[in-house]
Amino acid sequence: MKRIMVITGTPGTGKTTISQKLAKALKNSELIRSNDIVRKKKLFTSYANDGAMIVKMSKLAAELNRMARASKADYVIIEGHLLCDMKIDNAIAIVIREHLPTILKRLKERGYSRQKIEDDVVSEGIDYCGVRATNYYRTVYEIWGGSSALGKAMLIAKGKKIKVKEIELLDELNGLHGKL
Repeated sequence: MKRIMVITGTPGTGKTTISQKLAKALKNSELIRSNDIVRKKKLFTSYANDGAMIVKMSKLAAELNRMARASKADYVIIEGHLLCDMKIDNAIAIVIREHLPTILKRLKERGYSRQKIEDDVVSEGIDYCGVRATNYYRTVYEIWGGSSALGKAMLIAKGKKIKVKEIELLDELNGLHGKL
């Protein structure tokens, strides 16, 4: 039976790295990167002031669902930060979380604007992706990024139940006041 997994989270949490490693570790898997599909299929209307694409969300969801259905792989991994705001049929969601100072550092290294960094750090601090994913997916796992993430994602992919603790980052958000 085909397993469809959405890997989502705020920019800078490690979604892409974990997704790539997971796809390599699972036999007969397919990795679909939503940002690549947006660009390839031109599923955006324009660019925002910070250079981000204004994505046609319903068209992206339809295309990703089509691709997942058509895939012959045993494991379909769909990665991207927008996936917490759309429904991918029959998918489970894995929300990758990360400590806010780590995200701040990564986004600065990427050269993101001050406003985009602030928006993304606040989004992670209030668990935007985790909360939103529960609106679209029956099963949502929130896991820490980093060294343990691949092992947990492998267990989830194999249908195993994993023990998860609530991830609370509001105190970290308060600690970053003035550093953004």
